[in-house]
Amino acid sequence: MSWRTVVAVVLLIAGGLLELIAVLGICVMRDAYDRLHYPGLAGFGGLLIGVAVLIRESFSLIGDKALLVGVILVLAGPILVQTTARSLLIRELGDWRAKAPAPGAPDDQTHPRKDAP
Repeated sequence: MSWRTVVAVVLLIAGGLLELIAVLGICVMRDAYDRLHYPGLAGFGGLLIGVAVLIRESFSLIGDKALLVGVILVLAGPILVQTTARSLLIRELGDWRAKAPAPGAPDDQTHPRKDAP
C-alpha cells in the first residue's frame, strides 16, 4: 500500500466523520437557529473528502473536480447560513433587522417594526 493510499484513506475517514457529526448535530438540535451552526462543519468534511480524492487520483479531471466541489462547499456554507437566518427572521418578525425578544421576556417588550404606527 502506497503512502498516497494511506493519506487518502485517513482524509476520507476524517471527512466522513465530520459529515456524520454534522448530520447528528442537525438532528439533535431543537431550534432552526441552532441547526445553522452545522453546515459549515459539513462543508469542511466535503473539502477533506475532495482532498482525499485529489491525493488518490492526482491532478486529473476527477481530482480537480473533487477539489473544486470541496472548495465550493466551504465557500458557499456561510452564504447559505446567512441567507437562511435572514429568511427565518423575516418570516418570524417581518424584518430581518428587528430584534427578537429575549427568551422568557413578556410580550410587551417586543420591538415594533419601523413601519408600524
